[in-house]
Amino acid sequence: MTTPATPATAPPAQVVVPAGTPDWAAVAAGIGPLALPSDCPLPLGQPGLMPNSDRSYRGGVHQGIDFVCMEYGHLATLPLPGRVLLAMTDYVEPSKEDRDAILEEAQQLGATPPYTLQFLFGRFVVIDHGLVEGVGHVVSVYAHLAEVDPAVRPGVALPAGAVVGHIGNSGTETAVIGGTRPQSIHLHWELHINDVPFSTGLGEQATADVVAQLFGA
Repeated sequence: MTTPATPATAPPAQVVVPAGTPDWAAVAAGIGPLALPSDCPLPLGQPGLMPNSDRSYRGGVHQGIDFVCMEYGHLATLPLPGRVLLAMTDYVEPSKEDRDAILEEAQQLGATPPYTLQFLFGRFVVIDHGLVEGVGHVVSVYAHLAEVDPAVRPGVALPAGAVVGHIGNSGTETAVIGGTRPQSIHLHWELHINDVPFSTGLGEQATADVVAQLFGA
């Protein structure tokens, strides 16, 4: 019987810079300084929690900022007014085996498909902040929530400072295995401008610089 060939290990994912990528310093100046979307710390100086950091376990790169809370009881809030596009409230954790199979496929692809990313978000909310003059179309994502606030429903307009939900670890490996790793309790927050994740294409220091500028840090 012929033994199936072992799939080749995918090379480390590369940051792809789409055509028309915004000037990120200009974007930060155009909409910042923003309030933080959480009272958990902004991870400046921790590149693994910032955009563009390696996520080769799923063949991709990190597209957001991880605000690590270490404990439950923290809230995710809106830095900008906006309208709810999506609110995933009834997420069910997969088995570890099923999660691993999906991640292995992404690793072999050398990229993380969009719906695979959503699978990893757990309970999450997407907010449309509209067209901002001089910046573009602004959208934000709030992922790994323990609970979405009942007032957050698709189509509802929310003011800046509105509560999105309680921060948790849904969608993470720790949640899948029923673990208690405190670092897993975090808000994964993304900002997209014209469908491009904030700071796409920048190196470690440049990413930290524009994130600091965005939040006036």
